[in-house]
Amino acid sequence: MQHDDTLSLEIRNGYVDIYYRGGRLLGLHAQANPNSFSSQFDKHYLGDSEKFLPKRPEPPPPSTIKTREDASKWVDVFAVYKQFMDIWFSKKPKIEREYQQAVVRDNNRHSTGEASDYVVIDIEYAQSAHAFPEQQANYRFDMVGFRWPAKDKTMASSIATPVIIEMKAGDSSLTSAGGLERHVRDIERFLTPGPGEGMSKPYCLMRRELLRMFETKKRLGLPSLPKRIRDLDISELSARPEVLLVIANHQPSSKILARELKKLKPLALQHADYFVATVSYAGYALFASNCVPIDNFVAQMS
Repeated sequence: MQHDDTLSLEIRNGYVDIYYRGGRLLGLHAQANPNSFSSQFDKHYLGDSEKFLPKRPEPPPPSTIKTREDASKWVDVFAVYKQFMDIWFSKKPKIEREYQQAVVRDNNRHSTGEASDYVVIDIEYAQSAHAFPEQQANYRFDMVGFRWPAKDKTMASSIATPVIIEMKAGDSSLTSAGGLERHVRDIERFLTPGPGEGMSKPYCLMRRELLRMFETKKRLGLPSLPKRIRDLDISELSARPEVLLVIANHQPSSKILARELKKLKPLALQHADYFVATVSYAGYALFASNCVPIDNFVAQMS
């Protein structure tokens, strides 16, 4: 993780996933013994019909990591397993997930991460349907994180703004079953407080998890966070979140984006500030000055 910026380590409830190109390269699950972890590579990436598949590691790395030697055996097969994933994704691309990792890399690492106003704390964020069964919801967001203005990077502590980031790649993704309108409806449902509540229970849980994941990543000392916030002590989270729509590869001549954004106006976007991310030039570094309120963005397109 220290030396390979194509990898992204994400912390879950009781387990850790390491992603490569948006797919899981390694899952580490806690076991009853605090000194051992079950370890798994998604074996569907191994395939069996490709002519040029690399040779599978024999023996495979251990399914339980108990020692430094066990861990080293996994590191030794990463390159081969990444080859299997490359071949798989060449046939069954998951472009949107790959772009998610590009957003993470541009905002969490290298010089762009030191300059951007946003930091991604988790990708493929999910809350179990069992967390709030009365809502009959299984909430999932592409990315969640904080807005932490780079101009304040010298401050020892401050208020951060929780951010939900939705990524869409290509105009066809805007109208699919998981299209823009459905995502926004889900976000508003996620954020809508119940009777007598100041904040919704799912949003309160996400806030707690964001802080816990942030503190854990700081403690691990991995390059999963930009240097500018590794020593940051977040004193408070703003009550109102941001929702940031990151639209990749929109074809300017297509009317789909404008049409789908206009569908959002009657949805009463009440519980967050909605923005569309734009860039001066190509890239995925996110700057507050380049994030346009959704109403203004629609007006500019018109």
